[in-house]
Amino acid sequence: MAKVFFITGAGSGLGRVTARYLLLKGHRVFLTDYNESFLESTCTKHLASVIPTELKSNFKWSRMDVSNSEDVARAVQKCVEQFGTIDVLINNAGINSQYMRAGIRMDEVPVSDFERILNVNLIGTYRVSQQAIPYLEHSPGGGVIINMSSCRAHQQSKHGEAYAASKAGIEGLSMAMSVSLGPKIRVHVISPGMVDVRSERDEEVMPDVDTIRKDLNRDFQSDYAPEWGYGKSEAMHEAHPVGRIGKGEDIAR
Repeated sequence: MAKVFFITGAGSGLGRVTARYLLLKGHRVFLTDYNESFLESTCTKHLASVIPTELKSNFKWSRMDVSNSEDVARAVQKCVEQFGTIDVLINNAGINSQYMRAGIRMDEVPVSDFERILNVNLIGTYRVSQQAIPYLEHSPGGGVIINMSSCRAHQQSKHGEAYAASKAGIEGLSMAMSVSLGPKIRVHVISPGMVDVRSERDEEVMPDVDTIRKDLNRDFQSDYAPEWGYGKSEAMHEAHPVGRIGKGEDIAR
């Protein structure tokens, strides 16, 4: 039975892979993303080129900032107006800090950066879930919420305090939600390792590498710098149980 999926952070990366996978399975998908350029390119170019003609009415989209309550309410309402309900919510949107990628220690990072990461990753997950719950609980067979955590909730690298805290928070939040919302709504959490999603973005809307390096406040929406992943040692692949870095399709399935 076809379901209606609401996906955050779907303009690129894992969100885009997941949207495509679900659409090709015959489901209806409402895509949202903070980055309007990525979202529009994904929907009007990428999906339009790979989704069969008879399924192209199965996806709609809207720009949405998960840290903005009005944005979230508006997008959820738009999804319901166009598809009638929401059966599955995938809380995929997330950002990281360029301070971490620049190797800057936490005592030199403004608290506002820590707050920003939590506001998007953790509170954003809570905020979108709040708006979707009234529809999810009426889904035939029960609604589903899938929250995206990370292996960084448990395994750390230097200078990743904000990201780690946000992802660990998502795991605790998910467990609490599963108790509070069951049995009408099932809540799951996914904690991927490193996933190479470089192919899941449109290069023409990516900033140049120098811009990415210099702008310490730029959102990191599953869109790694163009050189990400190149030159990585075999040890990085071997650090994963399957013997390689993950692929987007591994998570989408």
